[in-house]
This record gives sequence, C-alpha cells and structure tokens, in this order.
Amino acid sequence: TGNIGRAGAAPFSITGQCNAMGTREAGFASNMPGYRKFESVDDREELAGLWNVPVERNPTARGLAYPDIIEAVLEKKIRALWIIATNPIVSFPNLKALQQAFESLEFLVVQDGYHPTPTSEYAHLMLPAAMWGEKEGTYTNSERRVSKVNRAVAPPAEARSDFHIFLQFANFLGGRDEIFPGWTKPADAFEEWKRVSAGRLCDYSGITYKAIELHGGVQWPFPAGAANAGETRSYYTQGGFRTDDSRARLLAVTWEPFPEQPNDEFPFVLNTGRTVEHWHTRTKTGKVPILERLSPNAWVEMNPRDARVLRLKPQDRVDVISRRGRVRGIELRVTETVAPGQLFVPFHYAEANANEVTQSAFDPFSREPNYKQSAARVEKAPREGAAR
Repeated sequence: TGNIGRAGAAPFSITGQCNAMGTREAGFASNMPGYRKFESVDDREELAGLWNVPVERNPTARGLAYPDIIEAVLEKKIRALWIIATNPIVSFPNLKALQQAFESLEFLVVQDGYHPTPTSEYAHLMLPAAMWGEKEGTYTNSERRVSKVNRAVAPPAEARSDFHIFLQFANFLGGRDEIFPGWTKPADAFEEWKRVSAGRLCDYSGITYKAIELHGGVQWPFPAGAANAGETRSYYTQGGFRTDDSRARLLAVTWEPFPEQPNDEFPFVLNTGRTVEHWHTRTKTGKVPILERLSPNAWVEMNPRDARVLRLKPQDRVDVISRRGRVRGIELRVTETVAPGQLFVPFHYAEANANEVTQSAFDPFSREPNYKQSAARVEKAPREGAAR
C-alpha cells in the first residue's frame, strides 16, 4: 500500500511494560549490555575493559530463562530467589508447580510496591519499593525514544527506590565501591549507561537529562557530539538487515500441532488473556474503584452452539477443568466472539486463577509459555453449600 518506510506508519508494538525496550538494551538473561553477546570474546573483553574487571568475571553463556529457573528450584539446584515487581503466583502457568517450587525455597525475597500480594505472602523477606511517581529515571519505548520521569512525591514509610535498594544491598555485601563506584543517585547510573552504550547500536552517549526534558524525549542512536536532539529519526531507511551481508535470514520450520490436543474428556481449547479494565495481576488496577466496579470477577466465554449442547445459559456458574486443576464457580458468558470448541478466561484474578488449568509448555527458544492452548472441559458448578 506504499506505507513501508513512510513517516508515522512503522509497525510499533505496544508492550506490556513501559521500559521493555530499555531492559533489552541494558542486558538481561539473553544478552549483555548494549546488545553484546555472551559468546563473543570481543564483547566480553570490551566490557571487562570498561569495568576494569578480569574478563573471566563476564559469563560466557546466557542465564536460565524464567521457566528454567522454576524448574531448577524444583530440582533443588536453586535454593533462594529474589522477585522484583512481578506476581507470578497469578501470572505463571501451571500454578501448582509454581506453588510447590516456592514452598521448597529456603529463602524468598519479594521486592514490590504492594503488600500483601499472592506472591509476597510466600516471602521470607519483603522489601517495600517505591512506585514510578516516587523515583526518577529513564524509560525507552519501541520508537527508541528515551524519556525521563521525575519524582513527584517521596516514597512512603520505609519504601525505597530499586536503585537505592540495590546500592544498600551492595553495601551490605561489601562490594559497593567495586560494583557502583561513587554512585549516589540515578543520574550516576545513566552516565555509566552512556559510557557502556557508546559505539553500540543503542548509543546513548550524547543524550543528557537536560536534552530529554527540553525535547520531551530523545531517540537513540544519539552519539556524543550529535546535533538536533529533538529530531525524529527513522531507522533502516536504506533497507538491509543487521547481518553480515545485510540480507534477512528466513528459517523454514515444520508446523506441529500444539502439545495438548482436545479429546472426549477435555473437548475445549482454553485461551487465557486480558480484559481492558485490568492490567496483569490487578496488583494496581484492583485498587482503582472504577476499574474494579467495571470488572470485579473472572468469567468464561463460550460459543452459543457449545452452550446449547451442554444445556448452559448465560450467567450460569460453571467450573473450568483441565488435567492440572479447576477454576471454580465463574460466570458463563455466551458470545459469538469465541469460536465453537474454544473457551476464553481472563487471567487477572487470583481468586479464580486461570493458571490453575494452564500447562507447563514453553517455546524451546524464547521460553515463552503457552497460555493459549490447554485442553479443558466445562461443568455446571455445584450449588453453593453443596458437596463437591
């Protein structure tokens, strides 16, 4: 249609978290800071030189992915976990396996802006953390635009920003001067990131807090000495991919059926997902009165054809059952938006946890869970007070 490469027509994703791009640039389980590769000797040596540490201190392979961490806990290979700003007891698939893992930990730290949550209830140590309006720092969106947030109010009581919690923990370990030399404020971390990202794809070395606030955000790459910080710049305008010959790598794969097919006992394919009123596990949105009034409870959606076969009516209370567990007594909604043979249940609700029934199936490369294709059945729920 002539839109490829046209300003304002790029395929930007709307990610679940405001700094999803920023976390990928700065390094995590699958790469080192600045999109450096664990397996690259040159990348490891470059970082070691920047940080003035022996190159052997840098890992040569990625760390465990999320589901592999939980598996390692179950195998007693991991004995302690530190969970920051997430609520896996509601969001992680196959709830019973996760509960077993948490119960077997010798020490669990949960760092969050809210308590209690279903996850913090398992914690041996709870660290109260500041929320976004109680701290400062930068975020980077899918447009590569770096924005800054300023503290509006002080954190309540003993709550501290993640930055200050990490500094205090490093001080406790006795390694603060080596790990965070001279750091006292978030701007120190930003200056370090500018140094580490210089010359990389995501070059921040010319970005300043002042320029971000003056222009309402600055796009990378913006190397030291660059001009026009307020300019919006498209990337890859000349075509080509980031490969040795600038040509795309297309991988042919063989389609395989999803792992848990429906059968006579579990005839439906269960899809879990979101509703517009709530975000993730309702840690925040469940405390917003208007959102809670609009969507206070979980439900299951079913096609009218299936409802007729099962002799179910809209607003009936039903159970959704899989090989792993049961979501009890949720409202039935009969709708054509769901195809015959399929079900939909929102995952936000701890008290009717959709992950009671989801499976431990993960993509072999990304390790993304398969929340969408569990075999399930629906039964009318027993009347309240009746034996189950």
